[in-house]
This record gives sequence, structure tokens and C-alpha cells, in this order.
Amino acid sequence: MGLLEKAGKISEEDKKEEVETKPTPVKAEPAPVATKSRRAKKKEAKAAAKKKKEPRKPRAPREKRPKSQPKVIPDGYEEVGSARASLRLFVDFAVNFGFIIAIFVAFAILETPTTLALIVSILLSLFNMVVMPIRFNRSMGNVISRTQFINSRGDNATFIYHSLKNTTIASYFIFLLGVFFGISMLGDSSGIEGGDFMNAFIAICLSTILIPLLDYIFRRTRTDSLGLWEVAFGGIWLVKATSSSDTDSKSRFMQRLESMAEYAESRVDLDDDSENS
Repeated sequence: MGLLEKAGKISEEDKKEEVETKPTPVKAEPAPVATKSRRAKKKEAKAAAKKKKEPRKPRAPREKRPKSQPKVIPDGYEEVGSARASLRLFVDFAVNFGFIIAIFVAFAILETPTTLALIVSILLSLFNMVVMPIRFNRSMGNVISRTQFINSRGDNATFIYHSLKNTTIASYFIFLLGVFFGISMLGDSSGIEGGDFMNAFIAICLSTILIPLLDYIFRRTRTDSLGLWEVAFGGIWLVKATSSSDTDSKSRFMQRLESMAEYAESRVDLDDDSENS
């Protein structure tokens, strides 16, 4: 019995060794797939999008905006001719700037004290440009020439328009003042010292020439021949004053102005020129 047991053990050990010596099968791992970078993916997406895009259709030409219609004078009013317009301009210029210019010329020639006269002239100018339009809706030139400024609704123009209208003439004098100071600074014996303030002052004076320049361009290029300030206020026209506007004031001052208007009409036929100003 002992021999048989030994032989059985030996055979079992041999089987175990055979089992242990058999190679274990190795599973084949799949080859790693190369991952695409983000840039490559974006390029491919863009290329695919370009292929899918249809050819662009030609753009339709843009429709041009219609030009603004020219301003039209309100019904029931007659635009004045050049005779009345010139009379209005002459009177307002004389009142607003004529006395001031005369005072400066007198001072330059005679070297007389002109402080009081200059103050009175400036107050008279402010009265005609601000007080008269607020109180009577007209300036002295309007009253004497029997004219008035009206807007597209047929209402009298505001005092702001009257004031700004006069800046067109005043800008010429301010421009000349800037030219005078600019030339004086170039001279060694002028006694005027330059600086930031003086340079800014001269630049502002010289830039005022843009006001009459724009006003001229507006009048020449527009079909309705309106100027800068007329367009800015939506359309302003110089028309003949109605009878009611001539008799709405009972003050002595206005009565004297109206008597001057009657005298001007008796001396000169202001309606002989029908051309618009």
C-alpha cells in the first residue's frame, strides 16, 4: 500500500508542474486611437461649413433717402422784396453796431473818452436784439421797414432767432479783431504778450468766420434759399407786416417808429422790387 500511495503522489505532482508550466494566454490590447487636437477639429468644422454654404446672393442696392422737401412759406403771407429787406438790414445794423463802430473810430482818431457813449451804445444794441423781440416780436428795423419774421406755423420768430441772426454780422468784426491781435503778436514792438489764454482767444475769434461762411453755403445750395439760422429754426421768412401787428402797440416809442416807417414809405417805393431777399 505504501508504494501505491507514493506512486500516486508522484503522478499528481507531475500534473501540477505541467499545469504550472503552461503559458497563460495574453489578451491582445487594441492599438491606441490617435485623438485629434482642438485646432484640427476647428479647421475641419470650418472646411465643412464652407462646403455647405451656398454662394452669396448679390446685395440689393440701398435705396437712397429722399431729399428733404424745401421749406414753404405759410399761406396768407407775402415774402418781401430786396428793398424792404435792405432797409430792415440797414436800420438794425446801424442800431446794433453802427454807433459802436463810430465810437471806436472817434476814439482812434480823436482819442476822446468814450466809456459812457460805449455803454449807451451797447445797451441800445441789447435793447434792439433782445428786449424789442421779446416785447414786440420785432426789431427796430422790422418796425421801420414794416416787416416781420415768421416761422412755418405763421407765428412770430422768437427773440433767440433775432439775437442769433445778428451774430452773422457781428462775427465779421470778431474775426477782424482776432486778425488784429494775431498780427500784433507777430510784431516785436506791439507790447502784446502771447500765452495760452491769448492763443485761445485769437483762435475763437478766427473761428467765428465759420458762421457767415455756413450761412452763405446754405443760401447758395438749398432750393428754398434759407440761411443757417432760418434752417436751424425750422424755416423763417421775412414777410410784410400785417396791419394788426402795426397797431398792436400804443406806446409813444412804437408810434414814433411807425411814423418813421410811414416817412420811409412816402420817400421810397419799397414795393417796386418783387425779388426775394
